[in-house]
Amino acid sequence: MTAPRNESHARNVLPDDLTEGFTRLGLREGDCIIMTASLNNIGVVEGGAAMVLHRLLRILGKSGTLLMPTFTSVTRHSSTHDNYTKVGCWCQGKENRHLPFIPELQPDKSLGEIAYRLCSWPASRRSGHPAYSFVAVGREGDNLVREYSLDDPLQPVKQFLRMDPSVLTIGTGLESVPAIQVAERKFLPSKFVKERALTIASKGQSWVDVIALGCTGGFHKLADHLSAKDFNETQIGSANSRLYSMRRLIEAAEKALEEDVRSLWCGRPECLSCSYRSTQG
Repeated sequence: MTAPRNESHARNVLPDDLTEGFTRLGLREGDCIIMTASLNNIGVVEGGAAMVLHRLLRILGKSGTLLMPTFTSVTRHSSTHDNYTKVGCWCQGKENRHLPFIPELQPDKSLGEIAYRLCSWPASRRSGHPAYSFVAVGREGDNLVREYSLDDPLQPVKQFLRMDPSVLTIGTGLESVPAIQVAERKFLPSKFVKERALTIASKGQSWVDVIALGCTGGFHKLADHLSAKDFNETQIGSANSRLYSMRRLIEAAEKALEEDVRSLWCGRPECLSCSYRSTQG
């Protein structure tokens, strides 16, 4: 989702730089935000991930809400893997390396240090979905993650949509935005297949069936369907940062998919999620 940082050119970023960047984007008290962010791409932040969250949440205030995806691949096993083996699978030959989901389990590295830090933020709460969890803090945070559905990993995003939220990307691209998959679920339901996730309960570990979120590698193509008026943009440290209306992003994705169901396909022939599923919608 994010490019590696060039350490020799990493920019030093002060706390006030963060606040000024958030302000330039138009963030204000009471806003509802779903964010994906790369600490590495921002630069060398004084105070690290905690400072990014501190300055952002100070702007949003007590009446605002922040939601972040905290997905975990180590708990998941695709339904396309026969008997837990598939060439190229991260766990090939090491199936016992799957870990059961617990709230303390670190999100995937691609989701970044900021999402991980939010999981332990005071008053934050993480959903119990064993594969596609979200963490939230703020006025509506508890309502967003209190319940989850194994059949609908996008439930928190859909619920959040009723609050007219914004999508904030900091050093990440549209490939990291789960809201776009709300549009895909409507036009490409066959892309959302069953997989298994490892959980733990009083009786021990067990596998449960969940609905999987497919490939997002082609979501950057949605930029061709947006105009400059559809987002605010600025630099926060070294990171290109954008603030979108979630509703507008979903509408743009729906229009693109209505015109061509393969418009957000990653284009890799070996990608079963796109090359096969995009022809089955």
